[in-house]
Amino acid sequence: MNNDVLDRTVSVLANSNNTVVVTGAGISTEAGIPDFRGEKGIYRTLGEERVMSIINISTFQRTPEKFYEFYRQYFVFPPVEPSLAHKVLAAMEKKGRVKAVVTQNIDGLHEKAGSKNVIPVHGNADRFVCTRTRCGKYYSSDQVREMKEPVPECPQCGGILKPDVVLFGEPIQNYVDARERIMAARVLVVIGSSLTVYPLAGFVKEFSTFYQDLIIINKGPTHMDHAALVKIEVGNAGTGEILREIDRRMG
Repeated sequence: MNNDVLDRTVSVLANSNNTVVVTGAGISTEAGIPDFRGEKGIYRTLGEERVMSIINISTFQRTPEKFYEFYRQYFVFPPVEPSLAHKVLAAMEKKGRVKAVVTQNIDGLHEKAGSKNVIPVHGNADRFVCTRTRCGKYYSSDQVREMKEPVPECPQCGGILKPDVVLFGEPIQNYVDARERIMAARVLVVIGSSLTVYPLAGFVKEFSTFYQDLIIINKGPTHMDHAALVKIEVGNAGTGEILREIDRRMG
């Protein structure tokens, strides 16, 4: 870790009364969640067009059996614990150093680590919702796992249950909250995202147009490196170690 870069990061964060964090897949890979767009992710191994054609709201509505067969095979993972990075962010929120986390991830690990003000724009894979408008009842993934039908149905009304995640062809969740939080930030910290997925990447770009205090912590380049006040390259130390050191230096 570069001491000068860390010192500059600490200085910027120490002078902020409203730091908002944006997280992507990179923060969760350290907890054991596969990166779908990574080198061995399903987007590369199966082909992005195939994945997008199945994990799609149209496929879910037309052929839910096909959707669920694919979803269970590639999108259901054994339970994992939050990474060190998740835990440090939760601790920083408790100290008042982080006001909110806007995340692209659907794993719920920020909440599990103890973060209270989390805005998940792609939903939460641990929850399922009945698709019948008049019902709309929610169920946990554990409850759905116990259902033996190829396509899980609501025990209350018989409606088809859908993972409470944003499928291709659907708008993101919490659009207004996410954009407002990001645009109101004094400092924006992007962690574990290459900033290629819109509209969240667009929110970050919009922020950087008006403000300079953008910090990026990522393994590899991002589409907004040129606009960052500080860019921290994640190496062998890992994101968690970097965040822990930043938090330690802040006292």
